[in-house]
Amino acid sequence: MTLADRLKEAMKERGLTQSALAKEADMAQSMIWKLISGKAAKTGKLVDIAKVLGVRPEWLSDGSGDKYQMDDSDIAIMHYSHSMAVKIYDEENETNEVFMVPVFSESPKDLASCRAYRITQNTGCSEAPEGTLIVIDKLVEAANNDLVYARIGKNYSVYRYVQGGSMDFLSVDDSRVPLIAVSPNVEIIGVIVYLFREMKRRR
Repeated sequence: MTLADRLKEAMKERGLTQSALAKEADMAQSMIWKLISGKAAKTGKLVDIAKVLGVRPEWLSDGSGDKYQMDDSDIAIMHYSHSMAVKIYDEENETNEVFMVPVFSESPKDLASCRAYRITQNTGCSEAPEGTLIVIDKLVEAANNDLVYARIGKNYSVYRYVQGGSMDFLSVDDSRVPLIAVSPNVEIIGVIVYLFREMKRRR
């Protein structure tokens, strides 16, 4: 298992996207992408990343030792979290509900630019199936491979953002589905910075 594999595993467990991790670790999102894609094998911010993800830096770096630290000091860090209220929207309509978002940082970032949405249909992206609750940040600029919430015509859904040189695109997991060019007819509501879903459906 490589650093990229361990990083993706820990991010999935925490429900953090590239944008959210970059924001919490105070890093450039491009560096997170390089680590996940394997284009970079080390970073001076490894300890900060591990702290946000709640894992041991040694495990994240080279896979040595336990994934989680069990001494008192690190347990305190793992359980040090804040919850902040994010308003839930139905398309562009604000509801009277809020969702408490756990912020895994000693310096919680302002979530005033964030909104929460319930996904009520199949999106075509395995990371955000029907039933997922997503939190988007309207001020974060989309980077390659980010999950975004977008409106095409009257339809709202989750897509993966693909940078393509002179033109950017939206995609889903099925490669047979054509890429959708980002144009004036496509509105990017925001980049998904948190997502919450059941890992296994109850029967």
